[in-house]
Amino acid sequence: MKPFPVVCFSLLCISLGLSASAGLADDTANPPPPPAAPANPPPTPGEGAQPTPPPAGPRHARKRPGYVLSELTEKLSLTADQQKAIGAIIKGTQSQMKQLRDDDSLSREDRRAAVREIMASTRDQIREALTPDQQKLFDEMPAGGTRPRNPDGN
Repeated sequence: MKPFPVVCFSLLCISLGLSASAGLADDTANPPPPPAAPANPPPTPGEGAQPTPPPAGPRHARKRPGYVLSELTEKLSLTADQQKAIGAIIKGTQSQMKQLRDDDSLSREDRRAAVREIMASTRDQIREALTPDQQKLFDEMPAGGTRPRNPDGN
């Protein structure tokens, strides 16, 4: 075969292949489906509910910032007055935790001990705002995080 027809034939095959692949890329007959909407949209700020924390990554899968008012309201059927009282307790806890995080003078062990004290105090304060029936449900819940409590309370 002569070189000129071989080159022409090769270029023709390449151009046909490229045009076919470009046509597939521009195919709008079957567009991809739109992303699904979240199943549980976050509460609006005006509702007085605490925002749900973002999903934790694999490194922090067992940690959470503490109690979430919307979860407590749902699980314990809190009244409006209880929501206000417990919301104030949670906000106070959050400010204490922020101060603790910002304090660089504490050792890691001291910081952990302070966090345990704050969370125990928060748990006691929330428990005091509940009815006896709600207290029973609250005692069965994890202690401010996703980990269930051990029988010895640690």
